[in-house]
Amino acid sequence: MALDFVAGCIGGCAGVIVGHPLDTIKVKLQTQNARNPVYRGAWHCMTSVLKTEGIRGLLKGVTSPLGGVALVNATVFGAYGAIHRNMGDESPKTHFWAGFGAGSLQCFITCPVELVKTRLQIQKGREYSGSLNCFTKVLKTDGLRGIFKGYGITTLREGPAYGAYFCTYQLLAGEDDAPTWKMMISGGLAGMISWIVVYPVDVVKTRFQADGGVGSARYTSALDCLVKSVRAEGYAFLFRGLTPTLIRSFPTNAVTFTAVTWTLRLADFVPDKDHQNFHNHHKMSWDPKARQLFEESIFHPI
Repeated sequence: MALDFVAGCIGGCAGVIVGHPLDTIKVKLQTQNARNPVYRGAWHCMTSVLKTEGIRGLLKGVTSPLGGVALVNATVFGAYGAIHRNMGDESPKTHFWAGFGAGSLQCFITCPVELVKTRLQIQKGREYSGSLNCFTKVLKTDGLRGIFKGYGITTLREGPAYGAYFCTYQLLAGEDDAPTWKMMISGGLAGMISWIVVYPVDVVKTRFQADGGVGSARYTSALDCLVKSVRAEGYAFLFRGLTPTLIRSFPTNAVTFTAVTWTLRLADFVPDKDHQNFHNHHKMSWDPKARQLFEESIFHPI
């Protein structure tokens, strides 16, 4: 179990580092004013940030998801595994609802982590010196309600996203002895599909969390954010930033999987009859039980 957790943390951190620059571009595109946009598209956004802020500009807020990835993986591992075992079958419906439950339960970590990340990604000055400074300032000015701003809509995103991911992955990966390359492609495609399913919800969530504090907020709720944004910009705003998100999703999942695989290989994990979790480093593909470990604990669609 300890090695499973360590492998998940390493894989999660690798995925965050690879995907964060594109996540920053996504957030900037999602939150900009459509009537007076700063960026014309994903490429213009990236080149502008690199020109004015350097690579550090694309890595703003990265410490927040890095700090939360361990708790997220631990929560997802326990929740998905328990729900999956209790439902007792391998149908796509079982994988969907197990993923849905796991995604919903870990929102108490994801919500504050993403709020801090978003505030850091969009700041233009030096209001916050880092993730911890941002967290403490929001907590001081807005209280716990400020830290958990957007909790409801985060749950509305995470539940369906995890459900769609695990269900799609199971359908694409197919046989229990699928080779590593097939699992990587299946994971990447499943991640992309899960984003397409919930992307409009993510746009509203990001805008709502990016919106000021108690005294300066433009939106009173996520629903208010949706209504006002549609009135001002039309429904097209719900898909702003989708391109960098889909581009980011595939390599993030592939890197996460590769990091987990090689962590287990280098550790030379020995089969354990009690835990149904092991990896045979002499094979080029995972054993069915190792695949089960991967499905239950590692991949994160966000």
